[in-house]
Amino acid sequence: MFEFIIITAAFILTIGAAIVLYFKKINNNPFIAIDYAKKRREKKDVSLIITRNQTELVSINPDITMPLASTVKIIVAIEFARQASKNIIDVNTSISNEQLLKYYLEGTDGGAHKLWIKKFNNKPSYTLKEIAIGMIAFSSNANTEFLMDYLGLNTINKVLETLNLSHHTMIFPIVSSLYIPSYISQKEQIKKKDQLLKRLTEMPEKEYIDYSLTIHQHLKNKEKHEYMEKVYLEYEFQKIWSERLPAGSASDYLKVMRMINCREQFNQDMQTHLEKLLGYALFSNENNRKWIERGGFKGGSTLFVFTYASFSTDKDGNQTELVFFSNNLNAFTAKRLQLNFNQFVLNTLKDESFRKKIVN
Repeated sequence: MFEFIIITAAFILTIGAAIVLYFKKINNNPFIAIDYAKKRREKKDVSLIITRNQTELVSINPDITMPLASTVKIIVAIEFARQASKNIIDVNTSISNEQLLKYYLEGTDGGAHKLWIKKFNNKPSYTLKEIAIGMIAFSSNANTEFLMDYLGLNTINKVLETLNLSHHTMIFPIVSSLYIPSYISQKEQIKKKDQLLKRLTEMPEKEYIDYSLTIHQHLKNKEKHEYMEKVYLEYEFQKIWSERLPAGSASDYLKVMRMINCREQFNQDMQTHLEKLLGYALFSNENNRKWIERGGFKGGSTLFVFTYASFSTDKDGNQTELVFFSNNLNAFTAKRLQLNFNQFVLNTLKDESFRKKIVN
């Protein structure tokens, strides 16, 4: 019995050591993103573009349109900055927490909204500026949907035309769209899961967006409907929701990142608002101020999607833009990308030998 315990303990220690070594290996590989992009190039479900001082270093599937997840919030931020710069909105306007909670759906944002509330002291009201920070730096979906309504979806979608983002699809309420399966199930009396999935899969894009807008109005008006009592979060329904999110191409977002980085597209006030919003998370780490003059980023993810777009100008004046979009991820690959992506970005920005390796 004693020998068995020793053998068992040794076995557990061996397995434990192997697991530790394995996770160290997958958590210390800055090449994972570039390797994955090259490997999946022909599948056309990954894009990567890196430019340095106006020179393209890497370009893989730049014009493939893919779901953006929270990276689409960059477009909302641009319209926020435009309206703020023209005094259409006052960023110090106070909004009650109750107005935001109309669009909050528990357990669907990875805890983003709660983290933002904690950071800003769980107040009864917040300024528009704080709400925008919650959207970009913390990725609150509730704040995003509130701002979509406050700024106006039509004006937000006009940004796509103004900036000539040719591969971008229409932006619509993303929290409201989570209710579409239950809304359809009740409205059309579809009880069987496979039938509901088929209906959602075959639904035309315009119809899907129209339903999201209808549901958004219900939430905005604080209406109570039976369909709101259930949200379909099973794997298959999340896959459809993810696939139908607003989409764009890496070339679209590379263009936007370069516009912001070069400081030539937008007026000074608008530029300042944009840089503060997109740079909030970056400069929350004071060490970044030692080597980055200006910069910002926004990422997004679902169970199947991982996206990222950034711009930076370092203290030596080097300008870098980096956009990475991926879709059809499994849980393991998504985790590997997320664990190593920051190191990939840092090496791209700071290490000349690393840049030469990824180009070659």
